[in-house]
Amino acid sequence: MKIVIKLKEAMKTRGVTQLQLAEMASVRQAAISELCRNAREEVNLNMLNRIAIALNITDISELMQFEETV
Repeated sequence: MKIVIKLKEAMKTRGVTQLQLAEMASVRQAAISELCRNAREEVNLNMLNRIAIALNITDISELMQFEETV
């Protein structure tokens, strides 16, 4: 099983760009890009918290989920 970050979908739903979110959450735009592509091996909980607050996410399942690996 692996954790999948669903940031791209959450941003699309809210009409927010990577650059806007980076500014809103005080997170580097490159980190936002990596999260959108699920290209990060490690994720900082403080950063995820700032992103969730910036996007007004109260249900963590909107931002991440477990996915079966084959």
